[in-house]
Amino acid sequence: MRDRVRRLADATGWLGRSYVTTPWDEVHAKLGFELPSDYRRLLEVFPPGTFHAPDHHAEVIVQPPYLLDGRPDHLTQFEAEIAEAEQWRERHPEDVPARLVPWARSGRPGLFWVGRSSDPEQWTVAVSNGGVWRYDDEPVVEEFDCGAVEFLHRLVTGRLRSRILSPINSRSIRTRPLFEPVDEREWQRFSDTRSPQVRKISLRGYA
Repeated sequence: MRDRVRRLADATGWLGRSYVTTPWDEVHAKLGFELPSDYRRLLEVFPPGTFHAPDHHAEVIVQPPYLLDGRPDHLTQFEAEIAEAEQWRERHPEDVPARLVPWARSGRPGLFWVGRSSDPEQWTVAVSNGGVWRYDDEPVVEEFDCGAVEFLHRLVTGRLRSRILSPINSRSIRTRPLFEPVDEREWQRFSDTRSPQVRKISLRGYA
């Protein structure tokens, strides 16, 4: 697990550590289950930021749990992505796996784990546009046979192709580093939310 995160750091040239410390016991208690260990290690090493593919439009935004009323809440930042996936699954259950847990986003698409196993170390990654932001005949969900850190490593090394993250008609925008951190003060400004402004969400039947 540490080796996978180190490989990702080497591939992106990232030499630092995250400025965010997440109390995972609190996060897991609220969720009712644990998140994969490689993801937790990822957020120890990398601060909030964006991972870019080297030669095309794909990018993945990874951020620790937001604070909701001062307490860490993993689901707060994924409200739109969860709602879109749930709504599409209700109408088209064959298109969306039954157990999805969000972990990142890419503009409008969301990135999820597919929780087919009770062991989070076995979860694999799926990308979904929720059925709302589709280009032509691209799928609603794409599944990949790897975890979150391996997915990011494949992305930044150019070994991963996704029709959802990189629509066929997108142009190259490769003029920036493979990992771009968010400024710490900016992160503190937008990651601290209050419950009157946030609809209560859950994974319902997803996990």
